[in-house]
Amino acid sequence: MKLAVSLVMVAAFILLPIAAFGGIRDEKPNLIGGELGGKALIYSLSYERYFFNRVGIGVGAMGFAVSEGGVGLFPIYLSLIPVGDRHGLYISAGADYANASNWDEVSGTWLGIYSIGYQYQSYSGFFVRPTINMIYKGDGYIVLPGVAIGGSF
Repeated sequence: MKLAVSLVMVAAFILLPIAAFGGIRDEKPNLIGGELGGKALIYSLSYERYFFNRVGIGVGAMGFAVSEGGVGLFPIYLSLIPVGDRHGLYISAGADYANASNWDEVSGTWLGIYSIGYQYQSYSGFFVRPTINMIYKGDGYIVLPGVAIGGSF
């Protein structure tokens, strides 16, 4: 299943046009927001930059402390909006760096992430993006919903 999903994502990124026409992400290519669920499991703050109207790159961060240490997840991903301008299909693929600490030592690992959903981005700057996300490592994976809300400039 992981191979099939990977092949579909690669084909979508290769076959779809990169910069079809001017649009809202040409005018407002920077997106800053928060996400509940999604790429970082619980919540995250993120920044995305669209280098073309349809293709961008994003980074995020989530962390919390507990008495024994702390946990952090840091998603890095490629975003694609193959169709639509203000309303569009959203596809994303990337990796989460998961980091855990017990205050004396730090351990980290990489997780794969795929997302698909819908994105609305207004000309005034508001955006909302509900998604379904698959986070995997090895043969195990979880599927969970997410919703990102923020602003663009």
